[in-house]
Amino acid sequence: MNSVKKTGATVSHAVREFLNEANVPLESVSLNLVCEKVFIDKKEYTVECSVRPAPGSIPRPAFISDDDTAYAREIVENLLTLMRFTVFKTESVKHGDAVILRVTTPGKDGLLIGKNGQNIMAMQYLLSNALDKNLKRHTQVIIDVDSYVDKRAAYLKGVVKTMAEKAAETLSESITDFLPSYERKLIHEEVKNMGNIKTFSIGRGSYKKVVITSLL
Repeated sequence: MNSVKKTGATVSHAVREFLNEANVPLESVSLNLVCEKVFIDKKEYTVECSVRPAPGSIPRPAFISDDDTAYAREIVENLLTLMRFTVFKTESVKHGDAVILRVTTPGKDGLLIGKNGQNIMAMQYLLSNALDKNLKRHTQVIIDVDSYVDKRAAYLKGVVKTMAEKAAETLSESITDFLPSYERKLIHEEVKNMGNIKTFSIGRGSYKKVVITSLL
């Protein structure tokens, strides 16, 4: 099915109109926010909607080979060198369909992570895009410094709980920043049992936003 553009007062309203017309469940659609207009008393969102292939034809997450992991480590080590880190260590650990790439920079882990995680998130973005571009498929190699991944997960869970509660109380939606796939999965899992709250990803590429809504 070709993509269709729907416009609504919220992203959820636009998506709901498409779901009703196409008679498909939320889990079977791909969504991309193409326009957001802000007026004095309202907002207007235009969403590009399309139906995904049947579940049986959706590929499983790409297998990460030893060569893929070595390539990812090379990218990260080159980035560290460009950032003028002279002493560092990298270690890869398989974690389900993902690989955790642990980086240690003695005495400078905080500097590598950066304020509010800005540096490590920038490195993760560069790594994910380089892997997607050069391997021609999406692979999950996650950079971790000083247990940042676990700390970030705990932070996201708290934020998502607040966003979900607000959406439920005010019959509205909240939209996250752009997130990698493993963080979006965490949000979907965290919210799936919270009453009438639903979540869906919106965007293209490796980084997308998550809409948390009580309007569907």
